[in-house]
Amino acid sequence: MSDRREFLLRVTKYLTAILLIAIAYVSIDFMVDLRPSEIHSSYRFTIGNIPYDQPKRLQQDNLSILVIKRSRSIIKVLKQEENLQDSLSSKSQQPDFAQNSLRSRHAVFFVSYAFGTDLGCIVEQKTTSLLAEVCGTAEYDFAGRALNTKNQFQNLHIPDYNFSDDFKTLTIRP
Repeated sequence: MSDRREFLLRVTKYLTAILLIAIAYVSIDFMVDLRPSEIHSSYRFTIGNIPYDQPKRLQQDNLSILVIKRSRSIIKVLKQEENLQDSLSSKSQQPDFAQNSLRSRHAVFFVSYAFGTDLGCIVEQKTTSLLAEVCGTAEYDFAGRALNTKNQFQNLHIPDYNFSDDFKTLTIRP
């Protein structure tokens, strides 16, 4: 009986030590920013002059962003789109300002991460008003909403972003 008691005491000590190490790690991680130096608190992109309805992919370090300057005709089509998996974007990862039919802060500009939600590959323009994941079957409209298909996909993820007053600079806070 004393062997079993010693064993249980030893196991309890090990588990307590592991618990204390975990608590210390979480506390230090919470108090100190341990992100690698290549991950910034915000990223700045110079947009320049983007043609209408031509997605542009912006890359900085490990961050890839998709920006679309939408024409009035595309905006009109997007507001009437019905062939969507999550039309209200209720299951989407997006900031509060993007909870609208265009999923953007400004109607003309759409900004999202440039990776699809099927296999996580780059998203590129498929047709004049559609985006598609290059290595998967997911398709999205110019508001990043997944189109109805036999498979279920989430809408494209929207980062927290701001434009400068002249829409020449985009700031992303990942």
